[in-house]
Amino acid sequence: MIGGPSRRQSGLGLVELMVAMAIGLMLVLMVTNYLISSRQSYQTSVANGDVQDARRFALHVVQQQLWLAGYSDRWEDLSDVFPSFTSPDGSGIPSFEVGQVVGADTDDEVWIRYRAPVLEGQALTLCDGTRFPDDDNADEIAISRFYLEDRTLRCKVYFENDEAHDSLPLLNDVDALGWRYLDDGNRFQREADVNWSAVKAIQFEMILASDESSGTRYAQTFPWGDGSLTYDDGHARTRLSSTITLRNLPETAQ
Repeated sequence: MIGGPSRRQSGLGLVELMVAMAIGLMLVLMVTNYLISSRQSYQTSVANGDVQDARRFALHVVQQQLWLAGYSDRWEDLSDVFPSFTSPDGSGIPSFEVGQVVGADTDDEVWIRYRAPVLEGQALTLCDGTRFPDDDNADEIAISRFYLEDRTLRCKVYFENDEAHDSLPLLNDVDALGWRYLDDGNRFQREADVNWSAVKAIQFEMILASDESSGTRYAQTFPWGDGSLTYDDGHARTRLSSTITLRNLPETAQ
């Protein structure tokens, strides 16, 4: 008989197969968990980046425009440069006293007055990006309004003797907006209690949300007014608060 006895070939046993499947499953779970964690970290990073970008933009726009409150390159006293203004019926603009350069009717809006430069080549930029003055409103008083509508910070420019511009959205995903005013009482007041002719500084605060979800739901609570606001929808948020000293103060506020 040529050669030895034949040997039967055998494959993996049931136990070996189960061990191999368990090891493979563990590897798949480890890779899946890593990918999920990486994705969540990326979403959180994007969401936080959105909020920080919005924070910087909001502060820049609001600060630049509030610095214009009471601006004029005329040499008269501000009580002459900014006479009293009675709001036309239906306009929504608050009335202004002599020398008053900021005003409000609610806590979530602010109106500021400033006058167009009379010197050539000294045009200002309004909050909606247009130039002031143009051919139609030389040496005129403009009134800019910052307000919240449908979770969007908006600005709209009015003129005391002319038509208003269209409303412009400045910043989306604003959950809350509030304004306080420092007057001759040396403390920040709500709009209902302010001595408007003596406002020295304006404090504004916002709660900003990210456009992208962070991928993780968790409760965020912020102090607001006399209470607090809580959110739990997976979007990153931050509370922005800043105080801006007015540069062009009327004599009664200095």
